[in-house]
Amino acid sequence: MKKWMRTAAYGLLMVMAVGSVGGKAYPVMAQKKEAAAGRYMENEISLPETGCVSVEDICFLEDGTFRAVYRDQDALLKIADSRDKGKTWTDPRDLHTELFPGEKMKEPVSAALCSDGGIFSLWYGEDQKQKEAMAYYLSADGEKREIPLIEYAGNGMEIYDAAFTASGSVILMGKDAIYEISVKDGSLLRTYEKGNTILDFGIVGNRLVVFVNDTIHYYDTETGEPLTDEPVLTEELCLKKDQSETETASSHSVVMTGSDEDGILYVNRGGMYLYYPGGTMVEQLFEGQETSVGLPETGLMDVETDEEGRVYLAASDVSSEKPKGKIYCYQFDGEASVAETELEIYTLLTDPYIEQAAVMFQKEHPEIRIEIQEGMTGKDGVTATDAIKNLNTEIMAGEGPDVMLLDGLLEEDYIEKGMLEDISGIVESAGILENIRDVYTEEDGAVYRMPLRFGIPMIAGKAEDVDMVDDLASLKDMVKKHKADFFPGFFSAYKARVPQILLTSLFEISSPSWMKKDGRVDEEKVREFLELTYEIYHADKEYEGYAEDTSDSEEKETRWYEKNRRQEASPVMDLLLMGAEKQLFSYGYLFSLDHVFLMNTMETENPEFTHRLFNGQEKNCFAPELILGISAAAREKEAAQMFVEFLFSEEQQKNGKEAGFPVRKSVYESDEYWELGREGSFEGASSATYNGEMTELIDVLHSSDSQLKEIRELGKTLTTPVGRNRVLLDAVKKAGVPYLKNETDLDQAVRETISQVNLYLSE
Repeated sequence: MKKWMRTAAYGLLMVMAVGSVGGKAYPVMAQKKEAAAGRYMENEISLPETGCVSVEDICFLEDGTFRAVYRDQDALLKIADSRDKGKTWTDPRDLHTELFPGEKMKEPVSAALCSDGGIFSLWYGEDQKQKEAMAYYLSADGEKREIPLIEYAGNGMEIYDAAFTASGSVILMGKDAIYEISVKDGSLLRTYEKGNTILDFGIVGNRLVVFVNDTIHYYDTETGEPLTDEPVLTEELCLKKDQSETETASSHSVVMTGSDEDGILYVNRGGMYLYYPGGTMVEQLFEGQETSVGLPETGLMDVETDEEGRVYLAASDVSSEKPKGKIYCYQFDGEASVAETELEIYTLLTDPYIEQAAVMFQKEHPEIRIEIQEGMTGKDGVTATDAIKNLNTEIMAGEGPDVMLLDGLLEEDYIEKGMLEDISGIVESAGILENIRDVYTEEDGAVYRMPLRFGIPMIAGKAEDVDMVDDLASLKDMVKKHKADFFPGFFSAYKARVPQILLTSLFEISSPSWMKKDGRVDEEKVREFLELTYEIYHADKEYEGYAEDTSDSEEKETRWYEKNRRQEASPVMDLLLMGAEKQLFSYGYLFSLDHVFLMNTMETENPEFTHRLFNGQEKNCFAPELILGISAAAREKEAAQMFVEFLFSEEQQKNGKEAGFPVRKSVYESDEYWELGREGSFEGASSATYNGEMTELIDVLHSSDSQLKEIRELGKTLTTPVGRNRVLLDAVKKAGVPYLKNETDLDQAVRETISQVNLYLSE
């Protein structure tokens, strides 16, 4: 089930930050990777049935049987066995039917497998208002035992995961403690880390690995005593949190199992690694980007090894449009080719779509290794201006990237200085939409950059309000018309509550009108922008008793917005809040069919709602996404051209439907892409959460063909790319935020904006 949600409780996203491992048989690794010889090969093995949406856990039983527990298309927990390691499977068993024959459906939370054939599972009851978690143990011979949780974990709602130890007890992960219980009678054996914030845990043989706060603790599950710290492993995992973080509580991003000689084998998005306790290094067996491990959509669930050194990975792309469970098998092949060419891609901010495309490209071209260089990691205080200066220095020194994602960069500067390759041949072969192709085509026919996808600016709300908004000035008039209507809990729009985000969103659809022919910024346009934005920002803050919202820090909100741009810059969250009468209007970019479905569903449920193209100081805009260019000084020009051609291919333009609408005409105009002929079909349940309050859950339905065709045709009429120049945007935010907060005046804000831009241009 798809859900669109705004989560203000950022810390909650990290509750399941590092993956768990069940109590497994103690396998051995028969082979190790030899330096510069061969590589691990990935094979996807069959699943017990079609429609599997998530593989929850895998395990080798004591007799060598390979077992998997998974969710089918109805979210039921099923169990199946394979005697040939995934080639064929037994008929699946329905765990609910075995545990609760003839009873009402209970909601499955999770299940863990033991090598002796036992199964431990967590469930929620039927009462939706007062849910209590229930735990059950099902032995190999079919004996069922209910395990009480309330004695040590309240109603059990704060038990997030479970796994078996090597001795057959069960480890339970709570919010602020780890519990070890007996499956014989449910008695509590031990408590670990009581009172600490538990992020996750893993079990490797008799070793319990607990991720707590900003470090890792190790325990002996036979005695419960702490083990000697492993500083090398701890540092490796804690330093690479970008490879050990996840944005969904339904999967893990680090999973572990045992290897030969008491080794610890683990997998995260960075790849597969091997560490021996007491060692001085962590060995990387393969990089994540060489396999499906590196795909942003891959949610890691569990990992196992067999007696021949093969590694089995359970995964679930739970965040994708149509979730599918996966089981991958990795085996070292000493004869397999290794990458001989390294292709460097530069981007100011990492993008899941490019990360996914890079992995898929490398799977097709193992001779090419892609390295993605992020200019603004958020960890070193580097601003956009700093990052661009650093990039320019590298390019001038002949050490720059091969391919550049130009979003936020100074595209025109690179073209004027001859720093980009002509890709008109690639663009012509791809068949780009004429309205977008023409924007990026020079007078001599050369094309130096082209977006992969695009978004459509949209404003939605009551027809009487939306119909009067045709530019930034009329938006101000509309909002101020409702000055007397605002009160605590009802505001103009979410984005208007955070000045940095409001400035960013309105800047993009306004700044294309600021640039003069001589390349300088129009000071009067900047003044008008800041003045109008000020009035919009303060329109819902002038009622008696207004208090500045402090529910979330502006900095945290802004980082979240930038990291999740295509979700946060869309109107969908605000649509739900608007429908709940918490906001006056909604605005942003439509980036996907999901956004269109929700918008049209809201209009069906609220006939007074409508939508129209959203204009700022500039009109008829589109939001270019993932603007590609090849460096004229690229060291690997042939590989760069291959990668860019791959991204504009028909297959890749069909993928990543949440990354924006495709620019390839054959895909964009196809009825298949727009999913015509499915009006009224259920697309998912949707709600939004803000300040701890959740809106009513609504069923999102597939739009009619006429509604979809309206958006499709609108996209073909847009001719002006929104402004994404980060140097100019950062200057506007630096001067504009204090102005919006009444810490400076308009004249000073305008002077500082122009001064910052001129300072950069003069360097």
